[in-house]
Amino acid sequence: MGDCCCKNSVPDVFTYAPSSATQSVNSPYENRQRTPKVDPNLVDQLVLEMLTVAASRVDTDEESPVSLVKLHLIADKEEGWIQMITSMVNVIPIENPFGPTAISILLDACPLPSRETVIKVTELFGLSSERAKQGEINVRVDRNICIVLGSLAEKLVGPNSIAMLTEKTLDYLFTFLVDHREPCLCLFALIALEKFAHTMENKIVIKDKLEKYGENPLLCLEKFADSDDNIWRQVGFCASWSLDNLFVIEGRKLSYEVVDMKDINAILNCQDVSEYLQISPNGLEARCDSYSFESVRCTFQVDDGCWYYEATVVTPGVMQIGWATKNSHFLSDEGFGIGDDLYSISYDGCRELVWYNARPTSITAVKPWAPGDVLGCLIDLATKEIIFSMNGQRLPTYNEIFEATKYGFFAAASFMAYQQCKFNFGKEPFKYAPEDRIFATFNDFGQLTDEQKKVIPRRLYLERLRHSSVKEDSCTLCYDDTACCVLEPCGHRGFCSVCTSMLRDCPMCRGEILNIRREAI
Repeated sequence: MGDCCCKNSVPDVFTYAPSSATQSVNSPYENRQRTPKVDPNLVDQLVLEMLTVAASRVDTDEESPVSLVKLHLIADKEEGWIQMITSMVNVIPIENPFGPTAISILLDACPLPSRETVIKVTELFGLSSERAKQGEINVRVDRNICIVLGSLAEKLVGPNSIAMLTEKTLDYLFTFLVDHREPCLCLFALIALEKFAHTMENKIVIKDKLEKYGENPLLCLEKFADSDDNIWRQVGFCASWSLDNLFVIEGRKLSYEVVDMKDINAILNCQDVSEYLQISPNGLEARCDSYSFESVRCTFQVDDGCWYYEATVVTPGVMQIGWATKNSHFLSDEGFGIGDDLYSISYDGCRELVWYNARPTSITAVKPWAPGDVLGCLIDLATKEIIFSMNGQRLPTYNEIFEATKYGFFAAASFMAYQQCKFNFGKEPFKYAPEDRIFATFNDFGQLTDEQKKVIPRRLYLERLRHSSVKEDSCTLCYDDTACCVLEPCGHRGFCSVCTSMLRDCPMCRGEILNIRREAI
């Protein structure tokens, strides 16, 4: 992972300065070494400060941090925007779990670039197959380039995304995909290709290139889905998801058709999940590669007794994992997840916080979680206790949530971008089972039909919806589940439990929802 010192190779650290009257003619890169209007060291400092902002920002209503405001002003001009991108690529460290999040925050907050500016950036990076194959590569720089490319492709769906995916850019990403030199680069190159595929023209180009190989590279990569190496495991997850949802191979069975679901009686509920969360074929692993805060509940509801499950951390970034009722809202675009309302509570091991009602409580007894760490989640409805543990080390007991709700709990989790976690609802032996009380597991008491066990690709789910008939008692919002909920105090009805869990105001009268009452069906 050393720096490349070859004179003829692409430099590890990029520099950019706006146009000036005098230009060097020695090389394309020397042409860019002009006097900048903004001190590059200042831009680097502001970008690094965003890592601290991403780690400490816990209130979505807070005013924008000073560093973000300054970067916004710098990026308002083309030259400044390119400077900011260059700085992100150069200085954001690979070991910092907030690095990818900081890149997403900056690109989301700053002005959108023009087509010409986007092309300038890709040219500045010198993307090509040769660059990706060079003897020594700077993993930090190339990882950040892949994240920037993917984030821009996600934000600039359409003509600008097409302009970015030049033949050289495509070759650059595919080289990391095929050569397997660095799992981190393979992962983020694959994610970038997924995001480029949000534009149909790009999707066709990428699929055509995949088909030119003797064996589709993704078929090889999906075999890593059960790897003990946490980065390769992510690669396998993303490859499998891409083959099922984006780059479908004719004749290949979809993952849900071949996965062994025997003895699995509780899974993450693919009918009770926000739009962009990805769920594994066995329903026990989830991942988010979207900038929004994606959430999911499991299929098993807890009304009494004592229950326990475990979540194994695959990525060390921001996830909020814990318990939620159907009244808990999934407000992905607003940054609200599990633990951000009265009806859910969660632990965030990255920032070492317990969340309830959008208020964080700092936890200092344990270190920030790392890949392979195990979060234990226990709820005891008899004693009204919720207890989290990290690798068996018990955290303080929480009971405030029982003032708002006393039953109807589900295991639930929310994920920031590029995060992944594996759940054990009792099918496998627990690593750190509680020893001070008797508890039950979802898998021992849960019941799922063969149809409910199928985690079908979203594209097929939407296709089924288009061809399905609507029953008279269907929910008036999604037309999928049965209408079984009454909103109080207004009394309006006609909504299913999934839709009402995402509502804060009545869609009929705009009145505040204080309670949701279920009717007998």
